[in-house]
Amino acid sequence: MPDVSGMPIRLPVFLAALLLPLSALASDSGLRSAQLSYGVYALGGRAFDIELEARGNAEGMQVVSGVRSTGTANLLLRFRMESDLRLRLDPAGRLSPLRYASLSDGSFSRRSVVMVWGEDGLPSTVIDPPAENDDREPVLPEQIRNTFDPTTALLARVLARDSAAPCTGSDRIFDGRRRFNLHYEMVGMESLPASERSAYAGPALKCQLRFEPIAGYTRKHMENTRKLENEVTEMWLARLPGQPVWLPVRLRTTWMLGEVGGHVTAARINDRMVLNPLQEAPPPAPPEIAP
Repeated sequence: MPDVSGMPIRLPVFLAALLLPLSALASDSGLRSAQLSYGVYALGGRAFDIELEARGNAEGMQVVSGVRSTGTANLLLRFRMESDLRLRLDPAGRLSPLRYASLSDGSFSRRSVVMVWGEDGLPSTVIDPPAENDDREPVLPEQIRNTFDPTTALLARVLARDSAAPCTGSDRIFDGRRRFNLHYEMVGMESLPASERSAYAGPALKCQLRFEPIAGYTRKHMENTRKLENEVTEMWLARLPGQPVWLPVRLRTTWMLGEVGGHVTAARINDRMVLNPLQEAPPPAPPEIAP
């Protein structure tokens, strides 16, 4: 059986980066809705499809995301993950999570998480299978204070920062099973060339994300988890003309499949398409046979 322990760890990093622009839904930027599509490539082809959708109003917002394996990856390790987050917005413009639910199902496991926040700001969590069945390191109550679920963490940290690049500082995250930190560092501007895998080409701001595991990881794979501390996920953000957000347009990391790259394939803001859907290249025409 292949070691897929790194995939659930890297997916929060990918999703966290892709959720950055949705924070503006909770600010006064004029952003009311966003639908983003991404293709994740590995083994020389498309391995995963990611869809993100968010809608917000003066009271709060909902963010829905989905990840599904495709191509060769689907043959090796069929995988899908869906999440649904509900948040409220207070008069000061601060986001607070109400309920977060996530379900992942694949060739080797099926897992679910439901987190509901009480008045004390701490989540009550129901997970399946239970943590003790996975031989996980325990997450102590004091370790989850002042943490957010993966989605809220990104929405909260860039709230009201629509004019600046949101890739500095750190996030304290608890996803119902695992407690980890994400650290951000700005690198600088680069020019992304046109690619058949991406709907965007042009200037982009390069950032780096570093993963720091804290608690809640399976002891069996802890050695591999610790190795991730020395790895970097690279992310490129672009400001499209007339748009109030930095849009993640490209990501790159490594995994058991080698280098893994994420590319934006379509983007719709306020129900208007701002990056047209990427069209798959047609198959080559068969050679003509001489009579």
